[in-house]
Amino acid sequence: MKISLVIPDVNACPTERPRCCRYCKEPYLHSHGTLKKPVRDHKLKEVIVRRYKCLSCKRTFRHYPAGITNKDQSRRTVVLATLMYGLGLSCSAASHLLGALGAELSKITVWRDAQEAGEALRRKRPAGKVRILGADETIFKVRGREVAVGFVVDGASGRTLGFEVLFEGDGEAFKEWLKPYAEELGAEVLVTDDNDSYGVAAAELGLWHQLCIAHVRKYVKRRSKSILEQAEGEWGEKAEKKYEKLEEDLKRLRGLLEELPQEGEKQIGRMHREYLWAQPPRRKEEEGAKTKEKASAGYRMRMLTLELWQKWPKIRLHLRHPELGLDGTNNASERAIGKSKVRYKTMRGYKSDEGMSNGVVLTQWLYSGEDEHDLLAEVMAA
Repeated sequence: MKISLVIPDVNACPTERPRCCRYCKEPYLHSHGTLKKPVRDHKLKEVIVRRYKCLSCKRTFRHYPAGITNKDQSRRTVVLATLMYGLGLSCSAASHLLGALGAELSKITVWRDAQEAGEALRRKRPAGKVRILGADETIFKVRGREVAVGFVVDGASGRTLGFEVLFEGDGEAFKEWLKPYAEELGAEVLVTDDNDSYGVAAAELGLWHQLCIAHVRKYVKRRSKSILEQAEGEWGEKAEKKYEKLEEDLKRLRGLLEELPQEGEKQIGRMHREYLWAQPPRRKEEEGAKTKEKASAGYRMRMLTLELWQKWPKIRLHLRHPELGLDGTNNASERAIGKSKVRYKTMRGYKSDEGMSNGVVLTQWLYSGEDEHDLLAEVMAA
């Protein structure tokens, strides 16, 4: 990981005249005195500010030295406070550290600086064409409650394109979340885990859908173990051959997911038809209330093979279309989520959805590893 930051310089007095009036943009200015401005900075305690009067509109304005604004803090102090917050220090710790350096700043000021920086970065919209979108969700805690956050990344470069707080988890909600990215960036492929809501969204948006192979393999391994344990309890020694066949079929299913052969879809289809004898659970009435029987091990195997049979084209999309440059995983989204977790700690947590969003985007930006980082240009210009 490489972090390249430009910390702004701060001058004690202006080194050049303003080129035009701040209000009417006319170039005819007259010097109108100087004054001393106290600043919060670890190197300077005060700076010289010059005042000018416009000969056209007759208005006066202040001309600050480089690195100074109308704030009490210098831009250098703002950047340092934001950097400390983004790299994991609490507002209180950042305040104490800046104070030890000679720039007295309250913890609420550190918080405001970080929020302003995060908000400025959130307003930046991704530009250009992104052929492959990666999407995934994670959970943050805000004042003890869980908040689901969806991340969207460039599946080729791994660049984070944006994230949203998700209030619903169905296909329609996912479509509304991903639609602006798909349309504005001209996306062709959506790479996700095996959450069925993504399949609905991809179909509605007209995108090819690549399922993450790693997620599917873990899911099938977990389901296989559960089905075998249930079958052992249901069938016992009376159906030893039946159990052995189930065990062999599950092993073959996992092998197909490892090798991903072209004829795998047909093999899974044949395997599915061998379990059509398993009946779905029936509804029964107990004490005036209708309940549903627990699905048998055979029926669960029937549904697992049906699910993989239907999803096989999405699992092998990267092999059927090598020109897309897919690797068959959703690692780019998972890395983006991992960066967002660098700063997050349960003991500190987040106090609001907005504060969480600003903190996440600031951390994402700091840990993106891009060389052109200029915190002054990106944050302070807003």
